[in-house]
Amino acid sequence: MNVINLPIISSSSIEDIKLIFKKTYLSSSLTFEGVPLKIFPEDFNHICYENKRGDLYKKKFSLRKARKLLIIKELCDKKIPYILIYQINRSKKTVCVLAECVEFALFLIPKKSNKGNYLRIGTIISYGKKVESKIKSQKNKGKIIKKIEEVF
Repeated sequence: MNVINLPIISSSSIEDIKLIFKKTYLSSSLTFEGVPLKIFPEDFNHICYENKRGDLYKKKFSLRKARKLLIIKELCDKKIPYILIYQINRSKKTVCVLAECVEFALFLIPKKSNKGNYLRIGTIISYGKKVESKIKSQKNKGKIIKKIEEVF
């Protein structure tokens, strides 16, 4: 058994959270299992917003998701255990980095370019209601893989 210390943002100010996002993710380079993780300014919306009723895409700020955005860096630094689920049944193939013990999932989009392979952020999930059944469902949505390189 391990004890995990999570960096959770205490502020509820969108401006404060944007500043932390810029400082943590736009001012440095990250890798996930040795593969570059490219993060762009518009990824703030993918991470911190969720759909609003009426199918309005990413129109509602989610404080629950935003406060956990630093977990992405913790996953890159291997400070939190996770499993990789390659979602092969989707039209846009993604990798779910499921950190069950912290009720969190990071979705990565594998990309290939002339300069090499890299990953983009799709979104995050900060599980809330019915967390156990949602995590079980997530595990059944793809193929569990050992290393991120398997998707390239």
